[in-house]
Amino acid sequence: MSPIGHLQYGWWFAHWGKFGRRERAIIALAGAGPDLDGLSLLAGSDAFHKYHHILFHNVGAVAGAMVIAGALLWRKPLAWLLTVVAFAMHVVEDYVTVGWIQYPWRPISGSAVNLADHLPNWVVQGAFQYTAMAFIVGMSVWIYIRHRRTPLEIISPALDRLIVYYAVLPWRHRCTSCANRAHFRCDRCDKDFCATHSRVGSRLQILCVGCRD
Repeated sequence: MSPIGHLQYGWWFAHWGKFGRRERAIIALAGAGPDLDGLSLLAGSDAFHKYHHILFHNVGAVAGAMVIAGALLWRKPLAWLLTVVAFAMHVVEDYVTVGWIQYPWRPISGSAVNLADHLPNWVVQGAFQYTAMAFIVGMSVWIYIRHRRTPLEIISPALDRLIVYYAVLPWRHRCTSCANRAHFRCDRCDKDFCATHSRVGSRLQILCVGCRD
């Protein structure tokens, strides 16, 4: 699974409680955290195969994540716990969906595991991975419908709103000023407008022509 897929699983865990944007971001990013060892690709393919799915995909890294999460979230124990869960589940997700050799018990043990040694690789990287991807899409849609946000809010709530509105509004909404499909919702009057009758201003604020004037 890709880091984006793991982040979306972290995003799911981030909605297992009532958290602010900061806590949601930490939990979601923890879901992708173990893939930091993928940066070894910058040192070449040999380094990538030596460290990816190995350096941070183990109980030692989970323990380190527990300490870092504790420093950030010690006043919010549920968020702390879910950050560690999101990080640890990344390793489990990779075991189930990627036919790579992993060493999840390091530094306690050097035992290697690979689900593809027990099941056909097409089941692991085919059936299981596509099932996981379908779950991610469905879960992300459910969170958007219920909470009106996506992982883009980690970068900027305004960017999240802008991109989601552009993709979602045209399906069911028309511009208040004309018959064109709406792509934007004014931050002041909360009405829907097409690109002709709205503008994206500083800090990605969306204003219709009337409110802007």
